Amino acid sequence: MIRMILIVSALIAGLILGPEISENKGYILLSFDSYTTYETTIINACFIALIFYFLLLIAEWLLRRLLSMNSLTRGWFGQRKTKKAQKNSLLGMFALFEGNNKQAYKLLSNSAQRSEAPSLTHIGAARAAHLQGLYDLRDDHLQLAGEVNKAAELAAGLVWVELQLDAKQYENALATLQELAIKFPKNKRIALLFLDIYPALDEWKLYIQTLNEQRKSLAYNDLEFATLELNAYQHFFTQLAADSPDMLKLYWDNKAPRWMRKELSYQKAVLDAFISTDHGKFAQAVLLEKLNKQFSLPLLAYLDKVVVTDHYPLILLLEKKLNKEKETSLIHQALAKLKLKEDNPIAAIKHLEQSLETVPNAEDFALIAELLEKQDRHQEATSYYRQGLILATTKNTAVTIV
Repeated sequence: MIRMILIVSALIAGLILGPEISENKGYILLSFDSYTTYETTIINACFIALIFYFLLLIAEWLLRRLLSMNSLTRGWFGQRKTKKAQKNSLLGMFALFEGNNKQAYKLLSNSAQRSEAPSLTHIGAARAAHLQGLYDLRDDHLQLAGEVNKAAELAAGLVWVELQLDAKQYENALATLQELAIKFPKNKRIALLFLDIYPALDEWKLYIQTLNEQRKSLAYNDLEFATLELNAYQHFFTQLAADSPDMLKLYWDNKAPRWMRKELSYQKAVLDAFISTDHGKFAQAVLLEKLNKQFSLPLLAYLDKVVVTDHYPLILLLEKKLNKEKETSLIHQALAKLKLKEDNPIAAIKHLEQSLETVPNAEDFALIAELLEKQDRHQEATSYYRQGLILATTKNTAVTIV
């Protein structure tokens, strides 16, 4: 209904105003200067304005089409570069696995930013650079790997430490690992990597501490773990003895666990530490203490290794033990070697004779024969030489048969 009213109204207005407008067209005069003048009717001017308006609309449409074509072109080129980067990233990984490190680094480093996984590509490029000895480039890529994706920061850091360890950059690896430990305090992999770094830096105390803290995380049985721990303490004892024998003695007497002081392997570790660092006096003190409190035949072998000027305390102790211990053969053997150090060959011969009655030993047969020769007891010396030769031949034959 409203549409009909509007149409009728427009027709009536046209009938009334149409003749009036056609009779009085009016005009428009445009003058830019005294020479240029434009004159036209109002109706023509309206038609010209309308045409100009449509021309502007067409120009706007053409401009938009041109701009949209440009964006599509840019998008096509960008998509092409992305696909190429993803392809090169994959080819770079294959080259890395194949050992073509130079080509791998070129492909991975150039495609890292547009690859599907930039952090992984940077890590691959870092490994390729590392294998070529380009450590600065390696560090740059690993830094970028952590920055591009924060979720990859831990993975990039762990790879960084492993590569630094491979390059024997132990101090740098420790610094990197300490930073990771602050950011990721409960990560087990970080704790285990400390066990690879501390021995290289002779930080045996920290190694032992970490080893015990991570006992549950280590894939070792009890025997394997005990072997690792003993090895660590052997290095730790040697380190203490080299710095100051008093420090090792103080640690052994006051800080070492009770079970450790009773364990033969740890007693030997302490003695080896003192002996290897030329502190025979401290080794002798430990021997005297242990043999007095808990007489141990395996420790007698250390009597010959200890280098001291006065062997009398050890000789006195062993002579007392002859009357108390049931098995005296090894005691006689140890006394014989101590008597030799005291330049008493006659006493040494007597102790060797008693030792060889129950513990025949080819080396001791040769030693007593040599001592007897020096005493002009050639017939006895020949007898002992013969017995030693027979014993050695018998052992060699037995080994060959086995």
